[in-house]
Amino acid sequence: MWSTSIDWKAHEAKLMKRRGCKVAEMARVQGVSRQTIYRWLSREEGRVRQRVSKLEPYKEYVRSRLRDYSIPAPTLLRELRDLGYTGGITILKEYAAEVREENIARVVQRFETEPGRQAQVDWGDCGSIEHRGERKSLYLFALVLGYSRYMWAEFTTSSRRPELLRLLEKAFVETGGVPSEVLMDNMKQAVDHPRAQSRPAVVNEDFRCFSAWWGFAPEVCPPYWPQAKGKIERGIGYIERSFLEGRSFVDLDDLNGQLRSWLATVANVRDHGTTRKRPIDLLPQDLAAMGALQTRSYPTSHPVKRLADHDGTISWKGVRYSVDPRALTRRRGTPVDVYEGVDGTLRVYRESVLIGEHRRMPAGSPMQMDMAHAAMCRELAAKPVYGRPRGRTPRFSQYEVPQVQERPLSVYEEASHAGVAGM
Repeated sequence: MWSTSIDWKAHEAKLMKRRGCKVAEMARVQGVSRQTIYRWLSREEGRVRQRVSKLEPYKEYVRSRLRDYSIPAPTLLRELRDLGYTGGITILKEYAAEVREENIARVVQRFETEPGRQAQVDWGDCGSIEHRGERKSLYLFALVLGYSRYMWAEFTTSSRRPELLRLLEKAFVETGGVPSEVLMDNMKQAVDHPRAQSRPAVVNEDFRCFSAWWGFAPEVCPPYWPQAKGKIERGIGYIERSFLEGRSFVDLDDLNGQLRSWLATVANVRDHGTTRKRPIDLLPQDLAAMGALQTRSYPTSHPVKRLADHDGTISWKGVRYSVDPRALTRRRGTPVDVYEGVDGTLRVYRESVLIGEHRRMPAGSPMQMDMAHAAMCRELAAKPVYGRPRGRTPRFSQYEVPQVQERPLSVYEEASHAGVAGM
């Protein structure tokens, strides 16, 4: 007779050792850590048999407390003392570790079966690269859909928060949908206060607004639980080993071009080791359950008020951009709203109507003129303007020339003679 299921696992681990199995294999089969295997193997057989723990009456309470929170053992011990527990903290720590391992397995399993439920994201540090005349750090950002294992990735020279938002949005757009939740570790780009044993993570305001805009829930892994996001951990390792190692490329654009081709022709069309199916074949099921894409990029800031000049342009961070001249109503400036998206697109609105859209350029760049706007300016400028209210309308406002009826001169001569005869 054995007191607990854990005792059975310990007994099986000892049998596997006698058969010559390695500790890593025993940990994988039993679903526990290698440290737990070492602890089991160090026990004497007689200590495991028919031992009733002082913790036994309180195990369900411990399980309930650790189901949603990672409470430290000293805190649990104080709570159990109030309930009458007389045992020590060592056995409590061991049991709490077992419960946490079971929770990890439960979390991982929960994400295995639901299409559209989850995407896992993470960064990879890939050394450095020569980029635009400078030696810069090279990072890999990757996203893996939990059900299909479909993978999207891109190399970048920045891992800051704006870059995270840009890449995550690009992944949604190019994949074709938005999952219900995005699982990540306590990355500083998205989390102000990391998840700890006794408190949940605090997602920063920028990432919270970004997730609300795209309609997904941010989920943060507990610390030191790499198993909870094992799909992305293995995915990044797969890219680094099978794609990046030993690869030649000209620059960052060339590297990303090769990566996109490799994802399309190798990574997403191979038989996955776990599902035994191709990610590209399971992707439609993921997409069918995922949320729809937004019609425009997430704005990096609230709308900023600007005045569109009479020449049909606005000024934004040291560069002038054209707008639709037909929307201008004032000679000295028409109020407009300017949004800057994480995709680097600048959008200008007049009373909720889009009147200009440009790729944002670095400060000091020449004026960005939309050819359609230029054509409209030329057309409006060529038209005669009559009856313009002074100081109210811009030079490109559209006015129609009054229609005048044309008559031959003989008509006026006859009218003149008739007038003389009547006198």
